[in-house]
Amino acid sequence: MSTLALFATIAVIHLLAVASPGPTLMVVMSQSVAGSRRSGFLVVAGVVLATLVWSSVTAAGLGGVIARFGWLYFGLKLVGAVYLSWLAWGLLKGVVQRKAVGLDASRPVLSGPRALRAGFLTTISNPKVAAYYASLFGVVIPASAPTAVFAGAILTAVLVSVAWWSAVVLLFALPAVQRAYARARRWMDAVMGALLLALAGRLLFSR
Repeated sequence: MSTLALFATIAVIHLLAVASPGPTLMVVMSQSVAGSRRSGFLVVAGVVLATLVWSSVTAAGLGGVIARFGWLYFGLKLVGAVYLSWLAWGLLKGVVQRKAVGLDASRPVLSGPRALRAGFLTTISNPKVAAYYASLFGVVIPASAPTAVFAGAILTAVLVSVAWWSAVVLLFALPAVQRAYARARRWMDAVMGALLLALAGRLLFSR
């Protein structure tokens, strides 16, 4: 396989992976649709930074080390599950409060540092991402490949992530989408909160 074909294969596989529903989608979507494109892009910046960290760690051969240390692997999963539960609690609490007092206030948008942290922690605290990159790089890239090939693979993953998550932000920041969200905000927040709780449980209890 040529180097160009190798990178194209990684790009397609990675696009399918990041496009699948998961906690990152919930976080990026919730911030974008809440009315702040800037906040959505800051969440994306955090996600991309975590993507760079995990892909680099895996390319360096440390992903397997993390998987072998059970306590470290479980610790990362616990942090991720707690953080996703905290995000879910914020959504569900808003749903209950709006129903109780009859308010229809907009959900507060995360500030710059908090939005960046939300994207970063959502991705970095999921050790399954390391396993994903280990399988992706292990299957597609020959073990004897030079360092430049692994660097190119990391760059490919990062660029695909930037493109996909930026498209998600732009889609959910469209006025028409925001108006639809405003009409059904309480129910959508309830669904997103429940999904985040389910994803937190799946992350914590899955192997």
